[in-house]
Amino acid sequence: MDDFAAAARGMDEKNGLQEGSHIKRDMSGSLGLAPTSIAFHQSFNYATTRAHKENWVGIYSSSSTGPDNETHTEDSLSWEYASDEKGTVQLSTANLPPGQYKAYFLANGGYKWLAQPVEFKVANLWGSISVSNSDPVLTFIYSTPHADSQNWIGIYYSFGGGPESQKFNSSSLAWAFAPNEKGTVKVDASNLQPGLGYRAFFLAKGGYKWLASPIDIVKPGEGPLRFIVDGLTTHNSREGEPFRATIGGLLENPRDTDSKFAKGKSNATDASTNGWIKISSDGTISGTPPTASGNSTTKFVVEALGSDGSTAEMTVSIPVVPPGEPMVKELTVLSFNLWLGGTPVKNYHAKQIRFITKAGADIVGLQESTGGHAIRLAKAMGWDYWQGDDVGIISRYPMVEQYAPVERAGAVRIALDEGHEINFWNCHLGYTPYGPYDFCFDHLSPDEVLQNEAKSRRTPQIVNIMKNMQDHLSRSSNTPVIFTGDFNAPSHLDWTNATKELHCGTGYFPWPTSKHPIDAGLIDSFREIHSDPLDKPGITWSPIYLENEGRAEPKDRIDFIYHKGLKTRSSEAVVIGQPKAQPDHYNNEWPSDHAAVKTVFRVEKNEAGSSRVLQGIMGATVAVTVACASWFVGKCVRKRKSDSDSRKAGTSSDSDESSGDVSG
Repeated sequence: MDDFAAAARGMDEKNGLQEGSHIKRDMSGSLGLAPTSIAFHQSFNYATTRAHKENWVGIYSSSSTGPDNETHTEDSLSWEYASDEKGTVQLSTANLPPGQYKAYFLANGGYKWLAQPVEFKVANLWGSISVSNSDPVLTFIYSTPHADSQNWIGIYYSFGGGPESQKFNSSSLAWAFAPNEKGTVKVDASNLQPGLGYRAFFLAKGGYKWLASPIDIVKPGEGPLRFIVDGLTTHNSREGEPFRATIGGLLENPRDTDSKFAKGKSNATDASTNGWIKISSDGTISGTPPTASGNSTTKFVVEALGSDGSTAEMTVSIPVVPPGEPMVKELTVLSFNLWLGGTPVKNYHAKQIRFITKAGADIVGLQESTGGHAIRLAKAMGWDYWQGDDVGIISRYPMVEQYAPVERAGAVRIALDEGHEINFWNCHLGYTPYGPYDFCFDHLSPDEVLQNEAKSRRTPQIVNIMKNMQDHLSRSSNTPVIFTGDFNAPSHLDWTNATKELHCGTGYFPWPTSKHPIDAGLIDSFREIHSDPLDKPGITWSPIYLENEGRAEPKDRIDFIYHKGLKTRSSEAVVIGQPKAQPDHYNNEWPSDHAAVKTVFRVEKNEAGSSRVLQGIMGATVAVTVACASWFVGKCVRKRKSDSDSRKAGTSSDSDESSGDVSG
C-alpha cells in the first residue's frame, strides 16, 4: 500500500497540468463491480476504446468530491492501472473503514473520465468474535471467511492503545494467533488486572485490519470486593467553589465494570458537616463547600455495590480552604519508574495506585509507561495526564498546557490555583552502555566512560532537554520548575573521592547527566539535604539485584527530582514492604525495579497575595526493586523490533513502528 500511495501521489501531482481543461467527456467506456474472492479487495470490470498504459481506476470516499470535475482535489485512497481495452482490476480496501465509496475509471494518468463512476460499499466486518471468561485464560470464539496463518486476537486497554483506526497504535497486552475459518483460541490473561476494562480485536494477517468488530471484556476480580485503599484524601476544595473528584476507579476485585457507588452511613459528627457532598452511581463526588467550612476537613463514607451483591466501604476526606487562601499548601511530587508499566509484578495496578495514593502524591513523573500506563493510572484516580512514548505525567491538578516533547522527555504546565502554576518536566534517558558497568566490570578509563555516555545518547539527550528548558528556567522565580526522571546514570555529587570505595575505587567523576542540570541552575532535591553521599547514598538502583553474573551489582542513585525556585528541607530513603530479591519478585508489594523519589513542597502566600511554591518540606527515596518476568519477554513473530537490557530490562512490541527501549 505504501508503494501504491506514493505512485498515486505522483499521478495526482502530474495531473496539475490538466486541471484547467474542460474537454467534453467521452463516456463510451464502462466500469462495474465484479465478484471479489480475495479478502480486503474489491474487483472492477472495465472497458474503453481508448486503451493506454496509464489508464487507472481509483477509489475515493463518497463523501468527498474526488475528481468529479475531472480535476485533482485529493489523492485517491487506493488505485490500480487498467491499461487494456477491457479487463478486471482488484483494488485493495485494507485501509478503508466500512462505508460508502466511489470508483473512477480515469485516462492517461490524469483525471479525465473514461466511464461513469460506480459507487460501492465496504461492508461491515465479515467475521465474529466472542469470549468465554475463565481465569487465568480467556477463551475466544471466532470466525472469518478469510483464514490466514497470521490472523490474531490482541487485547488492549478499553480506554485506548488499540488499533481503533485499523493501524498500529501501541503494543498489545496479550495476544494469540487465530488461523482458522472458525475455532477457539486461548489467550493468557494472567497479567491482565482484575476489574479493568479491556478491548479485544480480531486482526488480519499479522497486521491491524479488523476481521470483526472489537468487543469489550473485563477480567473478573478474585476475592472480596474492596477499595484499593481504606482511606483517601482528595485534592483540596475551597469554600464557596464547586468541587469534583472521581473514585470509581479505586475498586479492587470487582467482578465487572457495573459496580455502583453511593454515600454510606457516617457518624453524627461527620454527618453534620458532609451534607454538601453528593455521589453519583459512577463514583463522581461533587458539591460546593458551604460558608464557614474553610480550614476544615469534610469526611464521609463511600459505599460500593458490586453486581454480585458484594459491598465495600472507604472513608474519604476533602480538605476545605477558606476564600482568599491558596488552594495548595503542600505539593507532593514523585518520580516513579513503573518497570515495563508494572507488568512483571502481580496485581501491579492496585499496588501502584496504593503507593501513589498513600504517598499523598499530587504530581507523578512516570518512566516506562509505554502503552498507555499513565492514562490507565490517571483514569483510575480521576487525574489529568500526559502520555508520551515512554514517559508520562499524571496530576491531580489540571494540566493547562502540554509542551512539544523532546527526545526522551516531555513537559506540561500545571495550574495549582488561579495565577499559580508550575512547569513540570520528566525524562527517561538512554540505558546502554551503563556507566557503572563500564567502570566496575569493564574497567574503562574516565575518557572512555565519557565517550560511552555520549554513545548511550544520555549526554546529547540531557543537553537537548536543558536547551529546551532554558526559557522555563529563566522564569522560575514566578513559575517554578520541577524536573523528574530516570537518568540511567549516577550523579557527580555522589561519585566523590570520599565515596570511591562505594564505586569500584573510582573517585570524582563528572557525570554529564547531573552536571548539565546543575550547571543550568537546577537543584538536586535529595542531595540538597543530604550533602554527604557517604552517609546518605540514597540508592535507587537496585536493592534486589544483588549479583550480576557472580559479581556484585553496582548500587547507585540514578533517579532524581531537580527543581528551580524551590527549597527542600528534609528527605528520607524508604523501602515499601520487604521486597524479595529477583527472581522471586512476582508477589512483591512494590511493583517496580527502581526506587521512587518523593519530595513535598510547601505552598504559601506571598506579600502580593498570590500563592507560589516556596519550599520543600520533605523528600523521600523509596528504595525497592524486583526482576523481569520471563513470560513477559517472549517475542512475537509478527513484525516487531525489541531491545532488552540483559541486566536491567526486557521488552517486546507488536510492530516495527514501536521499538523497545526499556531500562532499569
